[in-house]
Amino acid sequence: MMYSSGTIDDKNTIKTQQPQFQKVKDEAKEWTKTKFLNFLNSFVLKKNNNSNNNDNGNNDSNSNNKKQDIYYYTQVEKMIKNEKSSLYIDFTHIESFDKDLSKALLFEYFRLEPSLKQSLSIFIQDHFPKFMSKINKEKLILSICCFNVLNFVHIRELRSSRIGSLCSISGTVTRTSEVRPELVIGSFICKDCNTSSQPIPQQFKYTEPTKCLNPLCSNTRRWKINMEESTFTDWQKVRVQENNSEIPGGSIPRSLEIILRGDSVETARAGDTCTFVGTVNVIPDVSKMAIGTNATIVKGVSAPSSDKGGKDDFGGVSGLKDLGIREMNYRVCFFSQSVRSNVSKSNSINKKDSPEDHIKSSSNDEDDEELESKESFLESLPEKERVALTKMLKPTKIYEKLVHSICPSIFGNEEIKRGVLLMLFGGVHKKTPEKIRLRGDINVCIVGDPSTSKSTFLKYLNTFLPRTVYTSGKASSAAGLTATVVKDSDSGDFNIEAGALMLADNGICCIDEFDKMEPSDQVAIHEAMEQQTISISKAGIHATLNARTSILAAANPIGGRYDKTKILKHNLNIGGPLMSRFDLFFVVVDEPNPESDKRIAQHIVSIHQKKEKAFHSPFSATEIKNYIKYAKFILPVIPPENYHLFEIYYDRLRQMEVQGGRSTSYRITVRQLESLVRLSESLARLHLDTVVKKIYIDEAFRLLQKSIIHIETTDVVLGEEEEELTIKQNNNNSNSNNQDENNDNNLIKMDFAKYSQLSKLLVLAIRQLKKESGIKQIDLVDWYLNDQIESNNITKEEMDTERITISKVISRMIYTDNILLILTPNDDHDHRVLIIHPNHTD
Repeated sequence: MMYSSGTIDDKNTIKTQQPQFQKVKDEAKEWTKTKFLNFLNSFVLKKNNNSNNNDNGNNDSNSNNKKQDIYYYTQVEKMIKNEKSSLYIDFTHIESFDKDLSKALLFEYFRLEPSLKQSLSIFIQDHFPKFMSKINKEKLILSICCFNVLNFVHIRELRSSRIGSLCSISGTVTRTSEVRPELVIGSFICKDCNTSSQPIPQQFKYTEPTKCLNPLCSNTRRWKINMEESTFTDWQKVRVQENNSEIPGGSIPRSLEIILRGDSVETARAGDTCTFVGTVNVIPDVSKMAIGTNATIVKGVSAPSSDKGGKDDFGGVSGLKDLGIREMNYRVCFFSQSVRSNVSKSNSINKKDSPEDHIKSSSNDEDDEELESKESFLESLPEKERVALTKMLKPTKIYEKLVHSICPSIFGNEEIKRGVLLMLFGGVHKKTPEKIRLRGDINVCIVGDPSTSKSTFLKYLNTFLPRTVYTSGKASSAAGLTATVVKDSDSGDFNIEAGALMLADNGICCIDEFDKMEPSDQVAIHEAMEQQTISISKAGIHATLNARTSILAAANPIGGRYDKTKILKHNLNIGGPLMSRFDLFFVVVDEPNPESDKRIAQHIVSIHQKKEKAFHSPFSATEIKNYIKYAKFILPVIPPENYHLFEIYYDRLRQMEVQGGRSTSYRITVRQLESLVRLSESLARLHLDTVVKKIYIDEAFRLLQKSIIHIETTDVVLGEEEEELTIKQNNNNSNSNNQDENNDNNLIKMDFAKYSQLSKLLVLAIRQLKKESGIKQIDLVDWYLNDQIESNNITKEEMDTERITISKVISRMIYTDNILLILTPNDDHDHRVLIIHPNHTD
């Protein structure tokens, strides 16, 4: 770009008095400027070139068509239309047009970049003079942004030989700073004589003129910046960590600071896996060269009078190194021109349906436009993938085939695979009229004994899906899971560094050893699991961050083995509020079974022998991902005629918690009703159906019922209480052994479900009879027998046997479960008066 001289007459006279030296021309820069300008004026895509040969028309139309056929002429038009100042260049075009130019740019891009900008300015001046005048007036900075640079370099491979060369790097964004203005070209005014300086390009640090242009002025330090004549641009610093697949064994992930300027700012956010194209540079660490505040004056101490040989200490200055002796330090920095997400918004597995969630693209190329329909997504796929996806769209038991294709290395566990599959599809995200977000993501927790393939599911999703984060609950803190505030060493400002849940935004967060988390860390993710946000109020930063992620957790039961006699919440070290936020729970118990053990052993041995050939999945991983992407465009709706099904199933779940027979895993709340809705919508998406049908609701209820109510109990032995009382009474009797043998024959085994039902029925009878002063046991037994005969549950011949059974049930309710209390004792148990225990609650 050309810069005009100052408007002050003194400055012009000063310039004429300066000795004129002939500047040495950089032949490489001049050659690059000519070649690149020729590229902008001449490059034509092949398809356009073929169409020109067949085009016959008048001269005016031919001249217009020639301009339109020039590829980067149309790109500049799009740049002007979008009000941008960056032209995006496909580097493969330069390689096909001029190999010498492409080699020169690859090796010495940082040196030749000013020549490219000059060529672009000339090109715009020739074809779009109005836009060029706008650039000069508003002091905009034109920039060249290359993409599709095939020279990929790993972060840990950046060496001194790469300095100044053009390359591409890939990594995961972990921190982004706020966008700030950066001084690119500064104009300064002398404070002594008000003489304006020449435009001074700023390179890596704030640079002032060395001397005033006025020969009568000797100022070298006192300057003020001329804001009107200076040029600024947007600036942002991003911290990137190398991808997990690129980390060698036993190594710590490397990080790199990347500088974004101009239109590239705000194109990468924490958690994105992006490809950055730019140059590597080594810059001086200015922050460590600054004079610190650790230098202090040490007060002198006089020698005591008694010590005649002593000398006075006159003091001095401590911290000389911090005061004046400073070392020159350097650091590596990457200046990026273009940013491209490796997984674009349209191709994301967990794509959100709200329009404000769209990611800003840093490229103006037509291939980066958002895919808004299923048809456009099909057209964007390669031919082989398109044909495979078209075959999958046919309704041929797609649900079962997808279940068998998920994690094929794991034998069995089909119910868990169904839950994980529905988590991948997810429900529909909604918003209330009050703009409150209702989550559509499904959370799944797998609980089971060791060696039941829990962690394998998590590792599979981590390698299978993009934007999936794997972490361990024992080794993660609350800040590591949510977000933390970090102080920037350069500016001193506080920035937010993303945790696992933020990095997995629009993805899946896999948390292993979930039960090993500290209670304080578990509380930190309550908000993220339900509201899908993370609120931070630290160091003057008050922000609400997005954590729109599904959580797949794996936990071990207390003691290492699952106890079937206890409910789920007593087997896990997880609080009730956190458990209610999971949509599905799956319990896996390792029980010896000769048939299943033999099949599992055969499956594991075949995997070690044949590896991938050991299992045959109906669909490959690529086909499953494409099918999920295609299904994400479908937004199923619940028809009014199916509303009552959700009410019936929710009421049935609530009644299961009250009725005897089975113990629920945890409290059934409205969140389980929302889980039923999300699972039904996910099933409709899986079948590519726009309407949630009854069969989808039935299957969702079956999964929810099986995951919530998965508790087994042992049988209840009746008669043990009376046996213990008899032993105590006859402790000194020699015939007690014979009585023990007789008592063993009187023991009765009853299913826990039946015992629970009978106990609740007897308590209900006492309350309905309104016997607040108590009821005799014989009256309670007679009421029960008459009720059973009227209901045709027993016959008169079975009354004696049933009387003995119900009497033993009452004894267990008194002596073991503390449900009933003896108000008036009696040697004859039939005539003792019973009441409900005051501490008993239903």
